[in-house]
Amino acid sequence: MKCSNLVRGVLCCLFLFAVTTLHAQSSRSLVEAAKKEGKLVYYTVLTLPESRALVTAFEKKYPFIKTELFRLEGDKMRAKIATEARAGRYTVDITSNSITNIGLLMRDGMLARYQSAARERIWPGLKDRDGYWTGLYVRLYVIAYNTKMVAPRDAPRDWWDLLDPKWNGEKIGLDEEIELYGSLVVRWGKEKAEKLFKGLAAQKPMPRRGHTLISQMMAAGEFPVSIAYGNRIEEMKSKGAPVDWASTADPVVASPSVIGMFAQPPHPNAAQLFIDFALSAEGQSLLRTFDRVAAHMDIPAPVPKLDLKNLKVFFVDTTVPGRFEEFQKDYQAIFR
Repeated sequence: MKCSNLVRGVLCCLFLFAVTTLHAQSSRSLVEAAKKEGKLVYYTVLTLPESRALVTAFEKKYPFIKTELFRLEGDKMRAKIATEARAGRYTVDITSNSITNIGLLMRDGMLARYQSAARERIWPGLKDRDGYWTGLYVRLYVIAYNTKMVAPRDAPRDWWDLLDPKWNGEKIGLDEEIELYGSLVVRWGKEKAEKLFKGLAAQKPMPRRGHTLISQMMAAGEFPVSIAYGNRIEEMKSKGAPVDWASTADPVVASPSVIGMFAQPPHPNAAQLFIDFALSAEGQSLLRTFDRVAAHMDIPAPVPKLDLKNLKVFFVDTTVPGRFEEFQKDYQAIFR
């Protein structure tokens, strides 16, 4: 029997109403279950101002949940989590960390799947297809330079330009870039990536730990060029520092800071509610106020130059931490 257009229209409306109602009921059910738990334990590498702002906004929206916040640097955080797990202590609900550290935790079976509805507006390259992790924001590995020491026309525009003889002899500030190296191995293949990094090692760069420190030293004139985070350079530019970066590199490696839920969370509903909030336009907009490049496709970058749509981006995923020990060994052999 054929249905008229009117009947089909009514059925369609009823179907959409049912789906919307089901989603609303599901959301209400999650909120009610989280209310009964009343607590959330959050381990993060976000700076204290950022993490406190996110938690404060979350608790304002859900005042019946009190969040216990613990902040530590990435590798130390992962080590703490692993130590607690070995001791049979499962007191943490969620964590946000670098993709490398999250990938290592996932590899060890410490994360649970959670497919938040808010993931729909997250960049496709910034979410695990199985739901173990989702990006909060990205750090862009870029080639930066001191504008008082290097004219824009003379600045390196791509990774291979760093091998120019004029940058030889402690003129490149360099952290231990294992993640960048591994990402380029995945993107280009080992032979090409190894060629670049062996060339960098031959340049006798200035080794320092911490991209923020390296950027500050470059701005102070300690060396003219460095590998830095794009958002950090833009933040320093806005405060008058003589720094800039090349948006022409192919690729610009985008490493996400991601969020995930633990395999045995004591407060699973509160954990899901927080992840939903952190990935929402509201939570992502809050991170943008700290000059972060949000993972949400509808939240603009702090400045147009950082817009992911305008860059030749390669997103780091858990392929890199899955081969971390291999990349670490190769990198250290190159720079020994």
